[in-house]
Amino acid sequence: MVNPWKTYVKLSAVLMGSHGLTKGSLAFLNYPAQLMFKSTKVLPVMVMGAFIPGLRRKYPAHEYVSAILLVLGLILFTLADTQTSPSFSVIGVIMVIGAVVMDSFLGNLQEVIFNMNPETTQMEMLFCSTVVGLPLLISPRVLTGEVFEAWNSCSEVMICLCSLDYHWLEELGCSLRSLFMRVILLFSSAVSVNN
Repeated sequence: MVNPWKTYVKLSAVLMGSHGLTKGSLAFLNYPAQLMFKSTKVLPVMVMGAFIPGLRRKYPAHEYVSAILLVLGLILFTLADTQTSPSFSVIGVIMVIGAVVMDSFLGNLQEVIFNMNPETTQMEMLFCSTVVGLPLLISPRVLTGEVFEAWNSCSEVMICLCSLDYHWLEELGCSLRSLFMRVILLFSSAVSVNN
């Protein structure tokens, strides 16, 4: 391992926060509204890239104009669907904006990690952020009782993870799907590292 654990704690906190806010916002926004807000991600990524130490990117004005036009086009395309017009809730909007801001940190933070330590592998990044992120996902699920509901549901359905049949995940909430996928990813990463 090349990077200290505190690096992966920061990365995992941002990653889990982004995923949690994105999935949680769907309780307050419909999908077209969420998609419209998430499509603006390119602008905060550019802005954060200009201010994060270790990157300090400079973009020419025409790239900002291109990004703004892209975002406007995506918003217009999303709003053009009259059958599923976006519904907005203040809580959902705040959550998805928080997710977009965390997303803008995430990509830039990963790039800084790779730039500071060129020996960092993608496997290390994935494995360590999963190991650190797993407790961040499990803790709230235990407190809310969702883990126990999922366990009962899984024991009723007689799940076999080896078959790679993930249809049962559709019945679980988004955050539990993310938790189970992280566990599966952790085990597959551990197997890959050992081979």
